[in-house]
Amino acid sequence: MQNHYKLFNLTILFMILLVLNGCGNYAEKTHESWIAPPAGIVYDDSTIFARITQAVQSDPVLQGADVEIKVKDGHVTLSGTVNNEDQLTRVNMHTWIVDGVKKVDNQITVK
Repeated sequence: MQNHYKLFNLTILFMILLVLNGCGNYAEKTHESWIAPPAGIVYDDSTIFARITQAVQSDPVLQGADVEIKVKDGHVTLSGTVNNEDQLTRVNMHTWIVDGVKKVDNQITVK
């Protein structure tokens, strides 16, 4: 009867060792859908500023507009003056088109 207990205990011990051995490298057994995706592209403020500035300065419709651009953490503040509503709309459009812009505070006034 004691041999049966020893055999039973050895069997249980063997099963526990098998289970623990199977859990050895958890990272390799993690399903890829459970892993957080890598962070997306991050745009720095100087790049956003440069792209907005280039777009505004190269637009012939915006000649005569006096626009100041400030960027902080993807939030753009526009100030200054433009000659008409069309120019105001175009500056706003050029700003929103730039990748990385999260918010636009348009404080530009029409002369």
